[in-house]
Amino acid sequence: MHRLKGGTNGATKGLATAFPERTLGTPISENAFAGLGGGLALDGRFVPVIEFMYPDFLWVAADQVFNQIGKARHMFGGQDPVPLVLRTKVAMGSGYGSQHLMDPAGIFATSAGWRIVAPSTAADYVGLMNAALALGDPVLVIEHVDLYGEKDEIIAGDLDYIIPPGNAAVRREGKDVTVISYLSMVKHSLEAIEQTGVDAELIDLRWLDRASLDWETIEESVKKTNAVLIVEQGAVGTSYGGWLADEIQRRLFDWLDQPVQRVTGAESSPSISRVLERAAIARTEEVVAGLETVRRHAGGAA
Repeated sequence: MHRLKGGTNGATKGLATAFPERTLGTPISENAFAGLGGGLALDGRFVPVIEFMYPDFLWVAADQVFNQIGKARHMFGGQDPVPLVLRTKVAMGSGYGSQHLMDPAGIFATSAGWRIVAPSTAADYVGLMNAALALGDPVLVIEHVDLYGEKDEIIAGDLDYIIPPGNAAVRREGKDVTVISYLSMVKHSLEAIEQTGVDAELIDLRWLDRASLDWETIEESVKKTNAVLIVEQGAVGTSYGGWLADEIQRRLFDWLDQPVQRVTGAESSPSISRVLERAAIARTEEVVAGLETVRRHAGGAA
């Protein structure tokens, strides 16, 4: 963002020049600048936005991210807000190697205190970022490199609109299966639905954390379709869909005609080899296979 003039993908191009007094260049130490951001948030006069160039780097700042920032509001009895935004990006498919490509949603969703947003459109990005900046909780904003190059439209006029917690988007209505996804896998899900001809209802979660999930939309859809396919791109070991599948089967068991199905990447992390990287992540082809599994099990068939 600072010396790279907008980061490795240019997502914040021009920001440091436009707002030099509000942009702080730091040494490449996630532990240091995450802690600095947490302190600024607790001070009460600032809403710091910090960036992890790749989400894998969160491990070197894990104490600050999870033990300090994530738990601070709870430890102080909810009296002191922690208005902090942490931006990062999923870079699967870019060939950057195992230390740069993880999807952090599952790690943060199972860690106390963090809100999580994962926009799949430009218009949603604006509304979700505005919501993140307005909250008194720390918010992880996940982006995806595949979406940076997509031409998209934002809502004309007022750019201060907010998409508050608890607001998923139904991208496609259907009656055969409820497909739940986020980020770039929303587009891959739409492609897979078109290829298979399955009449799927596609829910773009937008808000991913436990406190912010739109259960009303999910429940309404599942009661209609009686089947669920959770779609994500990353490794099964750090999967977001693991805990979500458990929550769905406990909440909505009586309306499910088959087990909750999941599409994820492989057990291994992506490699810098394009061939091995492709083998480790999910894209349209894996969603097609997931939809075919749901179709085979429809009506309780083996």
